[in-house]
Parts: sequence; C-alpha cells; structure tokens
Amino acid sequence: MKEQPTIPASSAGLVLNDMINANLRGSAAHRNELIESSGIIPNTARCVAAVRQRKIPVFWIRVERRADRADAIAPLTDAFLAGGRQLSPPVVRGTFEAANVDELPVLPEDQVILKPRFDPFLGTDLDLQLRVRKLDTILLGGYATNFGVESCARTARDLGYNVVLLRDCCFNVDRELHEWSLTRIMPFFARVMPWEEALRLLA
Repeated sequence: MKEQPTIPASSAGLVLNDMINANLRGSAAHRNELIESSGIIPNTARCVAAVRQRKIPVFWIRVERRADRADAIAPLTDAFLAGGRQLSPPVVRGTFEAANVDELPVLPEDQVILKPRFDPFLGTDLDLQLRVRKLDTILLGGYATNFGVESCARTARDLGYNVVLLRDCCFNVDRELHEWSLTRIMPFFARVMPWEEALRLLA
C-alpha cells in the first residue's frame, strides 16, 4: 500500500453522524448487543478525546423531528412498501432517543448540526460551518455506515472535501451492508482506515 499523505491538523474536522440513543441504545436487546460488540461507542469516545486534545473541532450530526411528522416525508420505495408503509417512530427533540449516548457528550465548543434528511449537507449549514473554519478534510464516522455516513461522504467528495472514513468508528447492525459500503463504495469517496491510523497522519 502506498504511503498515505499527511493531513494538516488545522484543516481537519471530526464529523460524527447520528451517535444518538435511538440508534445505539434502542429497545431491541439483540441489536444493542451487536452494537456493543462492534466497539463503535468506545472507539469513537477514544477518537473524540484524542481529537479534542489536538484542538480539532467536533461536529455532531443529529436528527430531531416534530412529534406530528409534519417535517418528514415518506417517498414510495421498495423498502417502504415491503414494510407495509410503516414509518419508524419520530426522534423528537428533548427525548432520550434524540440525545447522544452518555459516552459521547456534546461540549460547548462542539458544533451540533440538525439534519432533516439522511444527507447531513442537505438543508443544513454543515458546509458553511466547515468552510468558515477553513476546514477541507473531514474525519468521518457514525451510524449507519451505508446511510447517513455514506451520504455524507458522497456529498463531501462532490463539494471538494477530502474525506477520511474512520472504519472502526462507524457501524450498521446489518454487517453485510456495513462491509459492502466500507470495501466497495467508500473507497471511491474517501480514504478508509482505523481512527488511530488517521490521527497518525495529522501533521
């Protein structure tokens, strides 16, 4: 493998997608066990601590919906139809489900981006918040690998950002989709590596 180019620390930001209780601490015991065994939460906590020591800004991408779903859409897709047109319960502001997991607290110096759709650039000021800090490299992780995380990487690449996907800081309980995204999709939009390797590249 070729030697990886270094990353100026002053140009990097850590973007973490949907690390909230609704995704990582739900009511399904088996799902929670899969998430715990993946290591995504402790890996991300260690990554965040190391990034903060380097004064790299942290961006939390979160979703908060209206309880009446007035801000949600449900386009007709094969998956939606196969599921009997059943929508997941909305993640409502101020609830346990909408909050970050306890191991990943949001600090005052962090930036919270509330996204209305899968793609955290769509309908938000994420691009503006990155550019005002003169950041051109995104260290990317979160849940779920092949949905919000992949959507972020695709748009970031089209907007001209360098993306480093932190493979041990993202996950999907459907491991087949998770691995497919990491190995077959993400290399076209990002450099893919463990978080510790990525931080060693910081100059």
